Amino acid sequence: MAEPAATRRAALRTLIASLLGGFAVWRYLSPRSRGAAETLVRVPLADVPVGGALVLPQHRCAILRTRDEVSAIDLTCTHLGCAVVGTRAGFACPCHGSRFDRRGRVLSGPAPSSLRALEARVEGGQVRVLREPGARA
Repeated sequence: MAEPAATRRAALRTLIASLLGGFAVWRYLSPRSRGAAETLVRVPLADVPVGGALVLPQHRCAILRTRDEVSAIDLTCTHLGCAVVGTRAGFACPCHGSRFDRRGRVLSGPAPSSLRALEARVEGGQVRVLREPGARA
C-alpha cells in the first residue's frame, strides 16, 4: 500500500519543531553573556571581624577579612548546591558532609571543588559583594 503524501500541515510542524530544537541547542551551547555585576549585599566594614568572617546565610555568602584584604565566597556547595554553614574550623555542608577551610578550599568531599569566590569591594567604609548576572542568589 502506498504512503499518503505529506500534507502542508505536517511539513509546517516538522519545520517549526526543527527550528525550536536548533534554537534550544544553540542556546545551550552559547556562553552566557557577561553583563554588569549586580550587588548581592552591602555591609559596614566594621561588621566584618579582622581575622574572621561575617556569614550571611540569607545571601548565601561569607565576607572574610584579614588585616590587609577583604574577600567573599559563595556558600553554595559545589557538590549538589546545598547551603553551606559556618563552623569554627571553616565551613560544612549539612547535606552530604563536605568540609571546607576558612578560605573555602575543600578539606573533604564529596564536593569536587572549592567554594566559588565572589568579588568584594570596599567603598566608603562599606563592603559591597557582587555576583555575576544570572547567578543564583
